[in-house]
Amino acid sequence: MRIKKLAILAACAGIVLIGCGKAQDAYEKGMKLAQEGKYEESLKSFQTAIQENQDRTEYYIGYGLALNHLSRYAEAETELKKALQGTKNKISEENNKQLYYGMAMAAYGLGEYESVVKYCDKALDIAYFEELDPDIQYTKIGALELKGDWKKAEKAEKELIRSDEKYMEAYMELAKTERRLGRNDEAEKAYQEAISVNEGYYEAYFGLYEQYRFEGKTEKANEILEQLVTIPSNKAKNLVVIGRAYYCQGNAAKAREYWKMAQDANSKECLYYLGLADLTEKSYQEAVQYFEEYVDKVKEDCEVMVYEKLAQAYTALFEYEKAQAAITKGLSYGTTDAVQSLKKSQVILYEKQNKYKKANQEAKAYLKIYPQDVQMQKELDFIQTRMK
Repeated sequence: MRIKKLAILAACAGIVLIGCGKAQDAYEKGMKLAQEGKYEESLKSFQTAIQENQDRTEYYIGYGLALNHLSRYAEAETELKKALQGTKNKISEENNKQLYYGMAMAAYGLGEYESVVKYCDKALDIAYFEELDPDIQYTKIGALELKGDWKKAEKAEKELIRSDEKYMEAYMELAKTERRLGRNDEAEKAYQEAISVNEGYYEAYFGLYEQYRFEGKTEKANEILEQLVTIPSNKAKNLVVIGRAYYCQGNAAKAREYWKMAQDANSKECLYYLGLADLTEKSYQEAVQYFEEYVDKVKEDCEVMVYEKLAQAYTALFEYEKAQAAITKGLSYGTTDAVQSLKKSQVILYEKQNKYKKANQEAKAYLKIYPQDVQMQKELDFIQTRMK
C-alpha cells in the first residue's frame, strides 16, 4: 500500500497567522513553493523562517512536511518533534495533531512501525481536524500490516470502513488482510462491498479478478474482465482500465490500442502501462522512454514500482549506473509495495555486473526480511557457487 502523505496545504488549515516580518514572509514563500510541489526549493524559506523565529509551530510543520515529501524522513521526524506543544488549547492541539501525523509518516518511511502506530494513536486521540482521521487510520493500518499484526489490522480496517464507507482503499486492504488470514470468502466480500459502494472504483474489480484467480475460479475471473472491457470509453481513465483488462486477457495489441487512445486524451497513467507492455516485449529503450516520461509528468505521486521496472529495462540495456539510480530512487520513498521487488532487483543488478560479493550480501539481507522467497534462496545458492 502507498501511504497518503499529509498535504503541505493542511499545515495552515486551522492556524491563526499572527506575525509579520522576515520570518513570516519566508514562511509564506515556503508554503507557496510547497503547494506548487517545489518542495526542495521550499526548504530554504522554511529554514529562514525558523531561524528568525523558533517559537512558531507552523514553521516546523511546513518544514517537516516538505521533508516528508522529499523522502527525508529522519530529518522530518527530528524537525517535527521540536515543535510539539505541552499546553492544551484549540490551536496547540490542532498543531500537535498535524505534528504527530507527520511524525507517523516519517517513521513509516523509516520502517519504524511501532512508532507509526504510537504516533497515529496520539494523533487520533486529538479531537480537532477530524477530517484527517481516515488518512491517519490508514497509515496505522499500513504499519500494523507490516508488523504482521493481521488481526489488529483487520479490526482497524473495519473501523475505518464504518467511519467512512467511501474510503475505498480500506476495502482493498481489508480484502488483502482477509486473504492473508485464509478467509477467501471474506476477501471476495470486501472487494464486492467496495464495488457496491462505488461502481466506478475499478481497482476493486482488478482486486476481485486476482482473488478469483488465486482461488482457481477462472470462469469468475474472466467474467470480471469481460465486464471491464465493456465500461464506457468516454474518459481517459476508463481507456486505461479497458486496456488493463485486455492485457490481463492476453490481448496485448488491443490493450496498447486503448492505452494509445488514453495517451491522446492526455492521460499520464497510461504511460506506465505502455512502458510495461514494451518491457514485456523486450523493447527496452521504448520502455525506458515511457517510464521516464511518466515519472516526469506524475513526479512524486508516481507508482513507485516504476523505478523497479526502470531498473529492469536499464539492466537489460547494460546501463548499470542508471539501473542503480532507479533502485536508489525507488527505495528513497521508504516503505511501499515496491520495496521487495526493488531489493530483489538490487541483487540481480550486482550479479549482472559480476559483483558477487555484494550480490551475496544483498541476497542474505533480503532473505532475512523475506525468508519465504524460494526463488531468491536458489539465486543465493548460485551466487555462492560463483564466489568459490
